[in-house]
Amino acid sequence: YRTIFQFYEEWQTSPMRALENSFDNSHFSFVHRATFGVADRPKPSKYEFVERDNGFYAETVIDAANPARFHAISGVTDPITTRHMRNAYFLPFSRRLDIEYPSGIRHIIINCFTPIDDGRMQLCQWLFRNDTEADCPARMLIDFDEAVTREDKDILESTDPDALVDTRRRGVEYSMESDKPGIMIRRHLMQLLARHGESEVHRGTRTVPIAAEPAVATVG
Repeated sequence: YRTIFQFYEEWQTSPMRALENSFDNSHFSFVHRATFGVADRPKPSKYEFVERDNGFYAETVIDAANPARFHAISGVTDPITTRHMRNAYFLPFSRRLDIEYPSGIRHIIINCFTPIDDGRMQLCQWLFRNDTEADCPARMLIDFDEAVTREDKDILESTDPDALVDTRRRGVEYSMESDKPGIMIRRHLMQLLARHGESEVHRGTRTVPIAAEPAVATVG
C-alpha cells in the first residue's frame, strides 16, 4: 500500500456533524451527484453492524457513478460500478473508510475530526491505496477526494454545529432509519462522558462567566 496525505484544514462545523455525515448512506445521490452519487438511485443501502467497545464496524455495498475521468480511480470502465464499503468508527472522533471496487482496488480513507471550539474543527485526512503511481497518480486521487469533501463541507458548514448528543433530549433533532450510525455514535459518546462523570454540554446549558464589576474606592 502507498500512503497519500490529503487534507489538514479547519472546517466551520463540529466533529459530531462530520461523523454522522461520514456514515450517512442517504446523502450520496443528492450531495455527491456531481461526483460518485447516482441521482436516480436515492434509496440508501443498509449497513451490517458489529459493535465494539471503542466504536463499531459497518459494512455495505453501494452503487457509484463511474464516468471516464474516474476510471483510473476505480480500476473499472463501467458507467455505474459498486463500492464495497467497510466503515469503522473509533471513539471519540475518528473513522476509517475502506472502499473496495470490483477491480480489487482498495481506497482506504482515514479521518480525524479534532474539535477546536464549539463551532470549529480540524480535519485530518490521508489515504492508503493498493495500486501504484503509474496506475493512478496521487494528484488525481487528491483532486477526486477534494471534490467529494468539498461537497460535504458545503452542506456541513450550513448546519448548526451544536449537534444533539444526548438523545434523551426529545424534540431537538429527528432521525430516520439511515441515521442509525449517528445514533450509535451518540450512544458511544454519552457512555464515554458517563465513565468520566460528565454529561453533554449544549447551547441550552452552557454558562457564560460574568466579569466582576470593578471596585469603587470611597473617600471617607
